[in-house]
Amino acid sequence: MNITEINPYALMDRFPSHREIIISLFRKDKTFQTLCSDYQRCSKALHHWNKSDLREASQRRKEYDVLLSELESEILEIINNVNN
Repeated sequence: MNITEINPYALMDRFPSHREIIISLFRKDKTFQTLCSDYQRCSKALHHWNKSDLREASQRRKEYDVLLSELESEILEIINNVNN
């Protein structure tokens, strides 16, 4: 994913009360940009598997759901560290 394709909007939708911090981190922190990219990719993959009726869809949904939850926890940890 190209840096121009990465944006913090999905995170701002998910965590609207942290909008300003998300924007600030996204502008200055390459690691946070990478997390945004990972979050976008994972969200898209989960959306894909949620619509799929393939045999392996159930397992993939579980995997991406766990991964998305882990990413959200990591992102919130970074956001909370900025607040402290």
